[in-house]
Amino acid sequence: MTFSLFPRLRELGLPAPVGVLQLGASYGQELREFAENGIRAGVFVEPLPEPFANLAKNCSLVPHYIAVNTLCAETSGKTYPFHVASNGGMSSSILAPGTHLAVNPGVHFTHTVNVVSSTVDDVLALVQANGHGAAVQALDLMFLDCQGAEFQIFRGAARSLPQFKYIYTEVMRNELYAGQVPFLSYCHFLDAIGFTLNDVYFGYPEQAGNALFIRKDLVAVK
Repeated sequence: MTFSLFPRLRELGLPAPVGVLQLGASYGQELREFAENGIRAGVFVEPLPEPFANLAKNCSLVPHYIAVNTLCAETSGKTYPFHVASNGGMSSSILAPGTHLAVNPGVHFTHTVNVVSSTVDDVLALVQANGHGAAVQALDLMFLDCQGAEFQIFRGAARSLPQFKYIYTEVMRNELYAGQVPFLSYCHFLDAIGFTLNDVYFGYPEQAGNALFIRKDLVAVK
């Protein structure tokens, strides 16, 4: 069954996160939820200019909420064709649409734009260098909604991942996007660096959902 992040953490009796790194922050729809659940610092990453403008405006209203206009991927400095979707950009991805077109016929991919990538490690180093060290150090929740590209983002976050307690990520089945990495590869990769899968949900027929990975020491997993 579906689950919500913050109520689930409370059910488990785990420490509440205090800082979030959100990849694919879009227009900032979750900012209120984060603030209401005790998130006192955040770095919010969005590559598309229009949603980023709204995100930046919303972040400016909350102390220690920092908006960053970039695309996170496995390496920095690589140019990706970014496939822009008709639903306010929310289904946009560096991966070309696959079965997404059949599962979500109301969503169209209207054009592509070239976007230069950064890694999570480089983004956080830059944010810290620009006077936001306390916010970066507070980050203990990674929250991803990047339309099939999440695995690439993890691979560009090798230095940063150990500081997080929780990873809450969108997950997909049936290659909604061409070349998306299978969910079990996420499990193997994150298990090897100290995270265990705690919850996962896939919707049907949309074939997308969310997974919660928790750092093993928090739940006594070796």
